[in-house]
Amino acid sequence: MLALALALSALVAAAEPVDGATPVRESAPAPPLPQAPAPAPTATPSAPEPPELRSYVVEKIVIRGLQKARSSAVRRHLLVRPGDVLDDRDVLLSRLRLLQLGWFSQVEARVEKGSERGLVVLLFRVVERNTIVVTDLVIGTTEPQPLYGGLGIAEQNFLGRGFALGAAFVYGGAPLGRPADPDRFAVRGSFFAPDLPIRGVGRLVAGGTAWALRGEEFACAHPDCAGFADDFGGAPRIRYRRAGGELTTGLRTSAFDRVLAGWRFDRVSAEAIPAATGAEFEPPAIRLGRSLVSALVVTWEHDSRNDSFLPREGLRLATQVAFSSRLFGSDYEFSRYWVQAESAFALWGLPLRLQLQAGAVQGDAPFFDRFYTADLSYFAVGPALGRAFELNFSTDSRYDAFAAVGGLEWAVPLAIRGRFFQRAYLAIGARAAWSSAELGGGRTDVSAFPFSADLALRFETPIGAFNASLGYALDNLL
Repeated sequence: MLALALALSALVAAAEPVDGATPVRESAPAPPLPQAPAPAPTATPSAPEPPELRSYVVEKIVIRGLQKARSSAVRRHLLVRPGDVLDDRDVLLSRLRLLQLGWFSQVEARVEKGSERGLVVLLFRVVERNTIVVTDLVIGTTEPQPLYGGLGIAEQNFLGRGFALGAAFVYGGAPLGRPADPDRFAVRGSFFAPDLPIRGVGRLVAGGTAWALRGEEFACAHPDCAGFADDFGGAPRIRYRRAGGELTTGLRTSAFDRVLAGWRFDRVSAEAIPAATGAEFEPPAIRLGRSLVSALVVTWEHDSRNDSFLPREGLRLATQVAFSSRLFGSDYEFSRYWVQAESAFALWGLPLRLQLQAGAVQGDAPFFDRFYTADLSYFAVGPALGRAFELNFSTDSRYDAFAAVGGLEWAVPLAIRGRFFQRAYLAIGARAAWSSAELGGGRTDVSAFPFSADLALRFETPIGAFNASLGYALDNLL
């Protein structure tokens, strides 16, 4: 299989100090701030106030270097306001928050003397980056699907107001051996407003996602559909369509934390396509005919990483709980739980990331709300293959109720600088994934081995982060 995966997010670059500036860096405590000059001594001099006891008030905040981004959209992400007592920790966190937005390649902060004693001017100097990026690029091939591909694009700062817009698609055409069947595809669009100040409420977070899919899942007795290897067109399958969306709103409880609540709805239509010969038919969990998934979703997120492309410190935590019930108009009764953690630090001077994920599903959830282990591994030894925008082009249709994955990834930065390839590193990773169809059940052998590894070359460019992965290339060969 040829498969390239591009995972793009808010990318940040290390800031270089400006001549005469005192930069605030995320990798070390903030340097001492310049002190306002003391008044000339009077006829009766008194003991000077120790510098460490002096406090300064922020007279005003100046942001320089803005071209597309609006000043109001940038200021609402700062932890410092005019009139606050200057706290270099808040300045440091403000700089980190601006870098996390993905709007700037460099953010520097320094203080200057104010209009009178005890007042200072806080200056942020920024360098804007391209905010229209490629978020996904997928090219793949499997035995039952000779070729499929997809693309995703996002605008991270729409009209300079801080709104995020995204769109993505994947297309696979008609199934092999069934040219008259409908083409398989998935399209998705999203809107997100990360930080809207609401008087009396706080900082509101709001967004929405809409999607439409038309796909198929094999219903063979064996994951590789070995009995139909010469003619996959005759294999039993489920043909389905999905159309729905999710509306989300919440509050940013701190600079790096937010709590979200949303409603998800998914209208599903599924039909059974029996085998050309024999009565073999073992489909994944789904209701035939028309059905509706309606669920309440609650999410908590924390992200203090100093760089989403190559983090050297910080922590990302996320947990999500979804409840689907007939009380909400759903045809499915289930609950879904998912937790994720990632810690970044340096080992022997090189970035190292530890990753943990775990989830569980209770009830009669449809297959697309369960866990597909191949999505969690670098590669799977067997017919399973990581899905593309939730479309499964492999013959393995086993979805599980319990899953867990742990891994680490060591990064070796490469000495590369240029207008297009701005930063790069070699990633060496290993993961262990486990899943089961039921509590207390044995491991589902979606892969013959629970372990996988990867060697990848990753580049940061003005249009996103490119990932050339050996693990993805090996996936279909194994």
